[in-house]
Formats: sequence, structure tokens, C-alpha cells
Amino acid sequence: MTYPHIGNVGANVDDEESSRPYIESLIVREFSQVSSNWRSAETAQLYLNRHKIPVIWDIDTRALVRHIRSVGALRGIVATDGTPAEQLVFEAKQLPSMAGQELAGRVTCGKPYGWDKGSVEVAVSPWSEQMGESDAEAETRKHRVVAYDYGIKQNILRLLVDHNCEVYVVPAQTSAEDVLAMKPDGVFLSNGPGDPEPMGYAVENVRKMIGHVPVFGICLGHQVCGLALGGKTFKLKFGHHGSNHPVKNLLTEQVEITAQNHGFCVDPESLPSSKVEITHVNLNDHTNEGMRHKSLPLFSVQYHPEASPGPHDSHYLFTQFTDLMKEFAQPGSSRR
Repeated sequence: MTYPHIGNVGANVDDEESSRPYIESLIVREFSQVSSNWRSAETAQLYLNRHKIPVIWDIDTRALVRHIRSVGALRGIVATDGTPAEQLVFEAKQLPSMAGQELAGRVTCGKPYGWDKGSVEVAVSPWSEQMGESDAEAETRKHRVVAYDYGIKQNILRLLVDHNCEVYVVPAQTSAEDVLAMKPDGVFLSNGPGDPEPMGYAVENVRKMIGHVPVFGICLGHQVCGLALGGKTFKLKFGHHGSNHPVKNLLTEQVEITAQNHGFCVDPESLPSSKVEITHVNLNDHTNEGMRHKSLPLFSVQYHPEASPGPHDSHYLFTQFTDLMKEFAQPGSSRR
């Protein structure tokens, strides 16, 4: 973290974005041992201790980040036991590079589950109760969405519920056939860690679903969409991280302030221009931040619209997803 003071507001269960934190360590300049916030349930130190995550502080994190920006992303080790630096450097070099690592399988859920909590809790009918509904009920029912968990953030699920969606989360390797058998109105592809190229199973699943159901992807889900559409991905020098990245929506000419956290990118030149349209571009380095299929119901963005950047600049994407599901459901729709 480059912000100097971390941990001041403590931690609480309501703000968690996953079942547990998946970082392996935390490096900060100053780490607060006390919390001062009315929502705090415990200190940040106790929260990380509970999850067995080490923290090292009194580090010049801004100098460290400037070094990474100069030489590129690096492998590293955190140690406080007096091991000589030469030994630590040797051990760090033995660690695998991020390129080529399929990490979604390590962080995905173990089994499917339903999600019914929005930003403001609203009761949602169980998925099974909606099967076999009448035509009249179909006019007012919620949109059935199957969400692939590649490392999904819970606020994505909350926003889907807020946008009148009934959400069912499935593990990363769930087959397209099993998902389509659930008769969803739409399929969501989540964010997640690692290199998208080794995720051949996910790419093949998306290829099987394109044209059969509306698809919306975020971050790693965006990269999987790019591969499924025939494109290629590449590793960024030091990635995009933070909550202040300007992205231009090429369709509206508006600029969104976005939150980002990724190390790979879809090469826009590798995508078939006859089928795919680039919809968003990063104004810092002009990389691909969003795309859509020109004739089939699929779109994706590289950034995190659920992370409250701007703070709500990008929430329209969830409305865009529900509008796409409504359009696709219309009899005789050209999207079908």
C-alpha cells in the first residue's frame, strides 16, 4: 500500500469481498494498532491475525512502488527472521512467475450457491421456486443470472441483486452445458487472479455460450471473453492498480474514473474487427478497457465498476446487462 496509514478504520464482516482474504502478506508504511470507526468490529491486526496473514511495516512503500514501475512486476518474499538478503533473493527467484499461472481454480467456490443480498437487503425468491413460472409471472420476475466465480467480489453480487437479478454462483470449471441447462437469462464472468491463457476450460465454456445467452464479463472475465472471441492477452509491465484510472467510453465520449487491479490485458489488435468493437480505452496507456460483440449479446470491461470508483461512474454497466437480458428475451429478437 502506498497510502501511509493503513488500518485506521479497522475491519468488519459487512465489508468483506470474499469468504476470506487471499493475499499472502501485507506491506505498509504505518500500520495502526487501533481502529476508530463506528462500523469497526475489530482492529485490522486482529482481522489479519485471524486469517494468518503476516504484515510488515515501517517500509518505504512509495520507493518500493517506484522501483516496480521502473523495472516491472517482481517476485518477492517477506521475512523478519534475519535470513541473509542473498538467500532471500535466491528463494524469490525460485518462485513461479505470474505468467502461465492458472489461479482462478485455487480461489473459486467449492460448490454452487445462491446469493440474495443486495446493498440494502431485499428478500429474493429461491432459484428453484422460479422454475416453471407462468407467462404472466415472467413479465415481472427477476432476471436469472448464473455467475462464474473466478475469484468473485461480493459487491458484484450485491449490485446484480440491486438490479433485479436472482443470482446463482457456480465454480470456475462448471461446464457450459450445465449452466445452459439452468436456463439463465444471463451469464456473468467474474474477476479473479492469475494469467487468463491457461484457463482453456473457461474460454471453451464461453465459446459454447456466445449467442445462446447474454454474457457480461469483468476483469479476468473480460480477458476470458477476449480469448473466446479469438484474441490474445499479454502481461503488463507492472499492471494497473488503484481507484483513480481514467477510462474513456468510446460510445458516449464520457470519461469514467475507475478502480483497477490486474496484470494482464486483451490485445485489441488481435480481435477480429468484423465481429468485435472496442468500447472503452485507458487514457493513461491507451490499453483496451472494454469491448462488445457487434451482433451477439456479449460485452465486458477490464476495470471494476462495483468498487465504487467515481464513486458510481460505472454502475450503468449493470443496467446495460439487464437491458441486454430484456432485449434477448423478446420473441423474434435479432439477438437470438
